[in-house]
Amino acid sequence: MENPTDEKLIDPELRGNTLRVYWYMLTQNRPVGVREVQRSIGMSSPSVASHHLSKLESLDLVEKLSDNSYEVGRVVKVGVLRNFMAFRGRFLPRYMFVAIFFTTYTLVYLALCTVASPGLYDRFIALAVGAVGALFAWWESIRLWRLKLQ
Repeated sequence: MENPTDEKLIDPELRGNTLRVYWYMLTQNRPVGVREVQRSIGMSSPSVASHHLSKLESLDLVEKLSDNSYEVGRVVKVGVLRNFMAFRGRFLPRYMFVAIFFTTYTLVYLALCTVASPGLYDRFIALAVGAVGALFAWWESIRLWRLKLQ
């Protein structure tokens, strides 16, 4: 469990381009170099990338290796990162799993309606629950996905 005091100190520092560099490193699952970070994120120069990597190193989030590359030392859930979950090496919005559930629920229900015809009221309630749940969860997932690097 992450120390709450550490999170309070890290949260205001992990913003903007520093957050973008950290996010990039989290998604790579391997050590990255300064120039790779600069090119991938579209920074103006290697020195800007180096500055943000050094900042992450001072926050104890990344480690500098002997070949001058950097790797993630620890994962913290602060700021916008609280809304994402690691799943098979990718960071996905938390609501994406709920969106997939409700979408699957609605599609399976529609398929079952072709086999056995439920009453009109039952059909309306089941479709309304599935559609509203799916729309809400997809809306939140897309909103969080766009918000992740701001």
